[in-house]
Amino acid sequence: MEESRREPMVTVESARGRSRPAPTMVVTFDNGHGGGSADTVLLLHGIGVSSRYFHRLALELAKGRRVIAVDLPGFGRAPKPGRPLTVEDFAGVVASFLDAEDIGPVVVVGHSMGAQIATRLARSRTDLVTAVVLLGPVMPPADATPVRAAARLLIDTLRESPHSNALVFTDYLRCGPRWYLAVLPSMLAYRVEDDLPALEVPVTVARGERDPIARAGWARAIASLAPAGRLLEVPRAPHVVMLSHPRAIAREIRRLRPPGA
Repeated sequence: MEESRREPMVTVESARGRSRPAPTMVVTFDNGHGGGSADTVLLLHGIGVSSRYFHRLALELAKGRRVIAVDLPGFGRAPKPGRPLTVEDFAGVVASFLDAEDIGPVVVVGHSMGAQIATRLARSRTDLVTAVVLLGPVMPPADATPVRAAARLLIDTLRESPHSNALVFTDYLRCGPRWYLAVLPSMLAYRVEDDLPALEVPVTVARGERDPIARAGWARAIASLAPAGRLLEVPRAPHVVMLSHPRAIAREIRRLRPPGA
């Protein structure tokens, strides 16, 4: 598909579905040349943050596709639900949103904890997903403790740009420690390696070369678990790879075309 040079229209709305356990904020980037719902890219953020750090990637992708980025319940502009949600719950929220809006199947892109949610969505709702992109997926079992996860995150802050750190830290402040700590146990417990072998769609695992959270051996191992898995390493990039290198990630996502395209 030839890319459009038009600036995408950006809309922000609150989406509420009767079958969803919590409301979600939705940001849509659309230049009017998308090929329908099957040509849509869905972006899922990680723990503590929001859709804001996808903005550069979304603008790149929106040159040829419709892009939807969500603020998951309790993060960004989305209200906090009345109970802690698990990775499985978040995947259910996303599935209910796609069903309610009659969107899909989509290419689902998840970063960090969002990679877990993307994997679970693809496993539980095969009808909604044509391809999966896991950016900086968390996390190897050896690091899946609060102390080790925090240490890895601290190392990454020294490798991120000031802009990236500012986005992440302000989102953390908005999220607050109570909700972060309520969600953290599920993130640490969920194992993407249990679901990846069952995925029949293309799976791309992408990491930054300098990512201390999604380390090289881990990324290589989980990419090999997916029947149609592929590994991409972006030179000199840290954990928030789609913010530091949006064009490289966008190029990879553009390779994943919907069936029949």
